[in-house]
Amino acid sequence: MEIRLDGKKALITGGTRGIGRAISIALASAGAEIAINYHSNDNCAKEILKEITDMGVKAELIKGDASDFQFGQTLVKRASESLGGLDILINNAAISHNTPFLMLEPEEWLSAVNINVNALYSVSHPVLKYMVKQKNQGKILNITSICGVRPVAAVPVHYAMTKAAINAFTYTLSKEVGRYGITVNAIAPGLIETDFAKNLPDARSADFKKFCPMGRIGKPEEVADLAVFMLSDKNSYMTGETVIIGGGL
Repeated sequence: MEIRLDGKKALITGGTRGIGRAISIALASAGAEIAINYHSNDNCAKEILKEITDMGVKAELIKGDASDFQFGQTLVKRASESLGGLDILINNAAISHNTPFLMLEPEEWLSAVNINVNALYSVSHPVLKYMVKQKNQGKILNITSICGVRPVAAVPVHYAMTKAAINAFTYTLSKEVGRYGITVNAIAPGLIETDFAKNLPDARSADFKKFCPMGRIGKPEEVADLAVFMLSDKNSYMTGETVIIGGGL
């Protein structure tokens, strides 16, 4: 079954690396025009912009901190004006430190809360106002984590806490905006081949593979394929759900 997103206008935060990069490429491959927010890595941003525009798909890079409310409003305004509308928002901006709770500094805690949780408000709030005003039956997809749904050994406490908050945000927001025809869902990946996984100690990676029924770490493209379906017109009745893609964990 081929899934297309032709004519759709999408905004993604944290869209130049890891899962975000894979989703950006998958959306563009399915025909969606896309505004990609990123925080700091200009080289990664330029690489993905070239890859998407080489497909003949319109794309826009917007640099800035998605957790900042003022920037969030600017981001949404620029994205909607550049693309000529907004049908889709993917909240993907995230950070994690592999730090045990008893060694965690306040700065690391606050950083995780700001980027993983506050960015949900900073970007979703103006996007929803735009969608409601334009009577746009849009879709919001939040990228969370399996550790926010069920216990996973050796996951940092602050990371799991913020991801659980995203799940609650997804469910409750869907109840509020469903009357406007807007859906809000989430994907909760297990361990995926990203910088986070690469920086894990070998022993922890080995433990994961041992207890994961699939016996391997997931690929960003596998998450992206699911995202494309969830954001397509084929997925018209699901809302408030957090879908796990974790190799059976």
